[in-house]
Amino acid sequence: MKTKLVAIAVLMLSLAGTAAAQQKPQAIKSGTVPRQLEAQVRKLWEAFKNKDKATLSALLDDQFRQFEEGLSTFGDKKAEVNAVDEFELISYTLSDFTVKSTAPNTALVTYVAQYEGKTGGEVSKAKSVFGEVWIRTGNEWKDLYMQETYIK
Repeated sequence: MKTKLVAIAVLMLSLAGTAAAQQKPQAIKSGTVPRQLEAQVRKLWEAFKNKDKATLSALLDDQFRQFEEGLSTFGDKKAEVNAVDEFELISYTLSDFTVKSTAPNTALVTYVAQYEGKTGGEVSKAKSVFGEVWIRTGNEWKDLYMQETYIK
């Protein structure tokens, strides 16, 4: 599973590499960028909880892809934005953030999420590890790829 995640992240980074190479690099080592990216992740979760499609769409790159355990295909930006219509995020807690530079203007953000939601009236709870590839486009960080893996 880890090998697949790494392979997917490398593929997504190569797609983002051309656009990122044309932009002024921003150092990930400084404390500012990890805090910015954690804030962006938290903003994304809050937008999903509040069913704020405009904010959610603004935080996702146009080439966004995601994959969740148990699914048989990738989701795209449109599917993720419209998922707020089907899944009600009741509560969530995010922790254990790490931010690793993978290329200029590109970072891998990992964290743990515990959340409760409702689909079709049925309540579910999950604890998952998320891996996300974020790219800097202009002055904004956008989520390019998201992978969720459930913790047993």
